[in-house]
Amino acid sequence: MMKMRQTQKLSILIVDDHLLVRLGLRLVLSHEYRAVVFGEAGTAEKALAQIRAHPWRLVILGDSLPDNDSFSVLREFRTLCPEAAVLMLSMHGNSAEAAHFRQLGAAGYISAKSCGRSDLLKAFRSVLNGEKHFSERILRGSDLSPVLHANLSAQEFKVLLALAAGRRTGEIAAELTLSAKTVSTYKRRALDKLGLKSTADLVRYVIDHKLPSMQTCKPE
Repeated sequence: MMKMRQTQKLSILIVDDHLLVRLGLRLVLSHEYRAVVFGEAGTAEKALAQIRAHPWRLVILGDSLPDNDSFSVLREFRTLCPEAAVLMLSMHGNSAEAAHFRQLGAAGYISAKSCGRSDLLKAFRSVLNGEKHFSERILRGSDLSPVLHANLSAQEFKVLLALAAGRRTGEIAAELTLSAKTVSTYKRRALDKLGLKSTADLVRYVIDHKLPSMQTCKPE
């Protein structure tokens, strides 16, 4: 079957800290779409500079950047270039993360662990058509009303979920490759931002907002 190609000129910014990931995405998309203006960035700082300099139609944003967390970067993108669709490319892939990105305004979410060429192109077409590309579970279960946990950083959010799953500080530190002191700092920041006082309050918050615990975060 002959491949259908898009003739309309598109502008796509690819943000990921791995050069091979950026090159691979460019290869797939340029083979499918004839007229594409590409931009690339390997850090949040360079990505924000690109966002300010050019009105991108689509941003593919990796969730692991060396100089800032992906939640903060997504918030910046939505402020600076609200007309751009942002497709999240996750190295981890779990429902809690996907739901949080949707809450922050992402148009779609795909997992690099399980995403093939056809999956990428399906997600790409969906967000360009103004549709949301998330799992059915996220689309059914996400409440897009403003919530306090949308203000948490990526690490604060992970610590929140791990604490709600009953993990101890040392276990969380080992799992997230952090020091116990840093985990305690993230816990305190999460408590402050959510207006809570204890770990028990965090657990109740997660239950009340139907957030999956770290134990139930399965790849999408």
